Amino acid sequence: MRASDFSNFIGKTILPFTNPRVVAPPGTPGHHGRPNLIVATPMRSGTHILIDLVLNNLPAYRTRPLYVDLDQCLKQARSGRDLLGAVAPDAGHVLKTHYPVGVSAALADPRFGPLIRQGIVLAIHRPRADILKSLDRWVGDTTADPETRFGGQIDAFWAFWDGVPRIDLDFSDLFDVAQMRSLIGRISRETGVPAAAAFVPPPGRNAARRIQIDKAATRLFGRHAPRINTTIHTLKG
Repeated sequence: MRASDFSNFIGKTILPFTNPRVVAPPGTPGHHGRPNLIVATPMRSGTHILIDLVLNNLPAYRTRPLYVDLDQCLKQARSGRDLLGAVAPDAGHVLKTHYPVGVSAALADPRFGPLIRQGIVLAIHRPRADILKSLDRWVGDTTADPETRFGGQIDAFWAFWDGVPRIDLDFSDLFDVAQMRSLIGRISRETGVPAAAAFVPPPGRNAARRIQIDKAATRLFGRHAPRINTTIHTLKG
């Protein structure tokens, strides 16, 4: 078994990321008196890399849970758990969303639009071909053409978010220290939240052991982990 496969097995069976220290749901959003930061991306576009950059460099946003999955909040509303109603415009969480991808139109909530427009939206642009390649690897077990299978998801995402005021980032920016320092500084100024004394970049792709340690610590200790890593699977492209 490859190291990455073993790490993913541990993450799925022993230390799942879906625990209340890491994400809502199953955690419950709190209220921290500052703007929400909304990471809005097509799938496989560096979502968790950006979430971790924010959490490691703006310590005040290290909350319990570390972030809120808006899409899952919408889906769970059908079962009667109204987590979306607990996310105030000044809740002060990092909110993650791929909306409308994977979310049925029947689950649309009138509170969703105002919530995202009152936060600071961070959107990542990754080359379409790279997204399709990564999605093809992520889903696996299919011979269908990636563009045919996933292209509509990418189009649907941008059709919704193109009308929303936001800060746009290129995928390559996530690995550019100067660009990310600038972004963290901008968020710090707009929210009044101080940045960390020392900038924490994302781990390199060859830092497998470092990634595994950080992921385990994040799932065990949540906001108290030395270095946050909320990624779900290890080294999947």
